[in-house]
Amino acid sequence: MRNVAYLLLSITLASPLSALAFGNDNPDYDQCILLSLRNSQSRMAAGAIRDSCDALYRNGALLLPRERSYHVCVLQNVQSVRDAFAVNEILHACRRQNQM
Repeated sequence: MRNVAYLLLSITLASPLSALAFGNDNPDYDQCILLSLRNSQSRMAAGAIRDSCDALYRNGALLLPRERSYHVCVLQNVQSVRDAFAVNEILHACRRQNQM
């Protein structure tokens, strides 16, 4: 089972789509990170912000409208939150609002 996981990871990383997804030349992604992380108050909030910037600006073409709305909700509400519990509750609320 472990060998299959390594094989799938290798194939994924070698594919052209993954090269685009992890490319460093996306100014919209960079702007999202710069604007959203500057007021980040916790490691968990920073991770949620990074994940949402990734989803919106590196994988945005693959998102359903409800997924896009979820990530926008995260970016709008998590930035200045300090407590991990509060970040978690916001993530859950964003999921409920967008039926994810």
